[in-house]
Amino acid sequence: MDEMALGSRLAQIRRRRSMTQAQLAEAAGLSVDLVCKLEAGAKDGVRLGSLHALARALNVPTSALLEAQEEPVMEASDLEVLPLRRMLVPGASPTPAGEPPALPALPVLRQRLLSMTRAYHQSRYGEVIAALPELTADLAVAVEAGDDETGRETRRLLSQALMTTASVLMQLRYEDLACEAVRQAVTSAEAADDPVLAASAVDRYRWAFIRQGRFTDAEEAAVRAAEAIEPKLSSATPTHLAVWGRLLKGASAAAARNNRPARAAELLSIARASSVRVADERLDFARYWAAFSPTSVDTMAVENAMTAGDAPHALHLARGIERDDNLPLPTWTRHLLALAEARTATRDYAGAIWAMQDIRTLTPEWLRHQKLAHHVLRDLLDATSVRRARSSGLAELAGFVGVEP
Repeated sequence: MDEMALGSRLAQIRRRRSMTQAQLAEAAGLSVDLVCKLEAGAKDGVRLGSLHALARALNVPTSALLEAQEEPVMEASDLEVLPLRRMLVPGASPTPAGEPPALPALPVLRQRLLSMTRAYHQSRYGEVIAALPELTADLAVAVEAGDDETGRETRRLLSQALMTTASVLMQLRYEDLACEAVRQAVTSAEAADDPVLAASAVDRYRWAFIRQGRFTDAEEAAVRAAEAIEPKLSSATPTHLAVWGRLLKGASAAAARNNRPARAAELLSIARASSVRVADERLDFARYWAAFSPTSVDTMAVENAMTAGDAPHALHLARGIERDDNLPLPTWTRHLLALAEARTATRDYAGAIWAMQDIRTLTPEWLRHQKLAHHVLRDLLDATSVRRARSSGLAELAGFVGVEP
């Protein structure tokens, strides 16, 4: 056993549990001197019983003291997303008996979709998961029963519901299942003869591909979709410009992660030109997921700088950025998370903690599912004294998010 490695790991876990050496010794029923010597690597050998006692006091497996462990990916349980899995990949269904289901009114379906979209953007994922299967089933019934014009409008609504499905699955880190939702959303949008809506759905492919490390695929998918709907800047509608700009912004994110900073900057510059045209528009976000503005481009520039490892430049770019009406809440909290990461890297720990607390206030459920948040909080716990972690609220925040040592 490497005593230095054991000592470093023990000290790391203790700090992340916001415990002093004396508190750990008392909880484990061991002497403070032993804990100090173990952490300093000055103890030749340690009894297995002592390791078990320390692990129990720290509420970790004994093996956690013996090797560095990566933070597990934060996922929802399979049971949580089972309704969406059944919806997207149904099994054999029994032949329905009795009267056919009542045909839902189109305005009612539209209002239900709008309410669900709002719930998603307020990070109420459990509520969205519960509502989606019934809504999509009702939309499918309406598609089959409607005439040509009504059918096209209902297919648009169905595509939007499937885009929401893909997005919530992405938040919960079910990328493969999200891709199936995107495929169905694109099919429904194309059946509605709405290429802009289909392109908007493709942006979820880009998101999933980035999560899977397929950066080239992500960039190409977004660029191809943007090219398919390339607008005339002089006559295009604000919604059309917004979807086009969002695709280019997403392609920029993929290029930045693929170590292509010049290409990322080029794509973001084109997206910025589009964003200026829609800066003062109140976009119909529920229909096309078209929220887009100069602020969203600015936040992507900050994120790209952090991807390149340039925290000081990211903080410089972030000066003066304020949330606007066209910026969805998750986009803003993602920006705050990038700021927390940048402030941690530049040792502005108080500012980083403030940003994390702000995210918790705005979107507590969203924060729990962000892998980057777990990394930032672990870095802050490693860099902060136990007393400071407690007094600043960092220790309590880490517990709320579920950070493991």
